[in-house]
Amino acid sequence: MQSVETVRVWFEKTGPAKFISHLDLTHCMARGLKLSRLPVWYTEGFNPRIYMTYGMPLSLGIAGLRECMDIRLTEPVPLEAVKEKLGQRLPGGIRILEVTQPREKLEHIGYGLYKIRLEEDLPGLGEAVERLLSREEIIVKKHTKKGERDLDIKPYFQEAKLAPCQNGVLLEVLLPCSQEGSVNPGLLLEALKACEGREPFSQITRVKLLTKDFSEMG
Repeated sequence: MQSVETVRVWFEKTGPAKFISHLDLTHCMARGLKLSRLPVWYTEGFNPRIYMTYGMPLSLGIAGLRECMDIRLTEPVPLEAVKEKLGQRLPGGIRILEVTQPREKLEHIGYGLYKIRLEEDLPGLGEAVERLLSREEIIVKKHTKKGERDLDIKPYFQEAKLAPCQNGVLLEVLLPCSQEGSVNPGLLLEALKACEGREPFSQITRVKLLTKDFSEMG
């Protein structure tokens, strides 16, 4: 019986690559793994494919500084060699950070730490964000497979850290990010437009993933 070893690939997805959909990212990774000639394990059945399973996928337009993907190897390969061989075959904006032995299962992911940078030439953006966050409720429309529903995002953003930056503000917030349900940080932008009439330039970055007990994924 063929033995397989699971390894965890940590990567960043930044710059123009943040506009690559999760499906396209999967295609990029599959192509990179094929070109790398690493001894990757393929699924069985009528249509074999390279086994890849990800942490929580990023929404389109959101950058990720420490994302993860599990693959399986059919032969022992030094982890540094996996990083080097795969990293040479990926497009710009997708960079391998390291390859490790998995410490937790991917289903243990519970939260994502996000940074939201908002910039606008008009004055008063910081005050507008503070007014929004001070509301008793912040109701937005959330799109689900069953249609739209109202969601109060106030509980998720009430612990957000707010700091000034050039031409705007920087928010740091920990949001649910799991198989049981996630909160998209972009919902705050929709609320800012609806409640304050502000549409600033935005940059959203997921800094890292955390487990359900708030420890860093490994």
